[in-house]
Amino acid sequence: MCTIENKSKTMYGKLVKFERDCKDDFDLIKESFDEFNIFNVLGVQRREIRHSNFLGWLFDPNESHNLGDVFLIELLKVVSDAGSLSSEKLEQLLESDLSDTIVHRESENNIDILIINRELDFVICIENKIDHHFTEGQLKKYYKYVKKTYPYIKHPCYVTLTPQNSNKHRIEKKGKKYNNVSYLDIISILSNNEEAIKSAKSTVKESINQYKKMVMKEITKTSEEILLAQKIYKEFKEEINFIIRNQENFSSYKNSLLNEIKGGLLKGFSVSHDSDNRDLIFILPENENLRELFYYPNAKSRGGDYIFSLVIYFVKDVVWLKFGFGDIEDSNENALKTRTTFHKEMHKNFKVFDTNYDAKLYFDKHDFEYKDDFPGIAGVRILDDSDLSDPNKSFTNVFVERFAIVNEKIIQPWVNECIAKFK
Repeated sequence: MCTIENKSKTMYGKLVKFERDCKDDFDLIKESFDEFNIFNVLGVQRREIRHSNFLGWLFDPNESHNLGDVFLIELLKVVSDAGSLSSEKLEQLLESDLSDTIVHRESENNIDILIINRELDFVICIENKIDHHFTEGQLKKYYKYVKKTYPYIKHPCYVTLTPQNSNKHRIEKKGKKYNNVSYLDIISILSNNEEAIKSAKSTVKESINQYKKMVMKEITKTSEEILLAQKIYKEFKEEINFIIRNQENFSSYKNSLLNEIKGGLLKGFSVSHDSDNRDLIFILPENENLRELFYYPNAKSRGGDYIFSLVIYFVKDVVWLKFGFGDIEDSNENALKTRTTFHKEMHKNFKVFDTNYDAKLYFDKHDFEYKDDFPGIAGVRILDDSDLSDPNKSFTNVFVERFAIVNEKIIQPWVNECIAKFK
């Protein structure tokens, strides 16, 4: 007993010291998280399309930032360092007028960023990936398109853009060569042009600086507060791991919540697929017209009858509701074609997924990736640990209350749109 008590006292003392020694650092970190950043407000941190659009805007010498080719010049240097542009060609381009360069953003054959200058004989094809993996089919498709569309250009550059540099993103197969650059290079491009950015009009300057801060915090993990947090963790690893091991984990509620849902907890909803995954519950509204749309038992999607489900997803101390399609067996082309059609329509044209919701009803529209095995549309936060502050309300009570709000504002409008557009 004494040994246990001594260990408890020792850990308590370490936690007290941890809190005392790190107070000023915690204040600095909190201040950085409280700082306004429009990119965080818009929730674009992990959205590849939004990054590609912003970067394409930067690299275009004729865009509204009115900074000319300063960012394009730095990009050419990065591409050359990566091995996609010879030093001789780079030297020629740096001495040339780049104002006739054209930048396409997600508009030409779905290439993320395509930079073309016919007169100066160069093309840069950039495939941007933050969370998803590259597929050989995608890269091959873009390579073929550029080669076929611009056969007269002798200096095509194929580049993969990823959060960190990695040799596995340097892809060379049957002459189709992609070299890798990273968001660390993007930070360098912006840092090397600080003086030019300072001279820009205030809205442009603020936008670029906020973008840089967001990338350093969310993508490259090199911001001041992230490095400070890493330093704290290194010094107080034992204390922090103790706190992590003892944090709330909502997955422990999964089985009891699943049983209550099967017993009619959520009126108008029922389980659509059984799952052994401790973090997932699959449900669908009990609307016959809606269920008929997704009923493809031969596809064996998630091992069940439906190719779509609302997914209750437990992530530590947060519970999400995901709008997502399941996998399709290769032999069921009809189901795969239907899934692709439904996914594209929901992602592009459903009003419910383009509505701005209040901060508490945190909503996240996923990037357009209908070719994934489990392509998602969007997610909405049902509850987090801050919702459980009332000791008189159980987890289930709070879940039902929060789910009712999500159902009214998002699920039912989604049901109506599905029936109106697909039935």
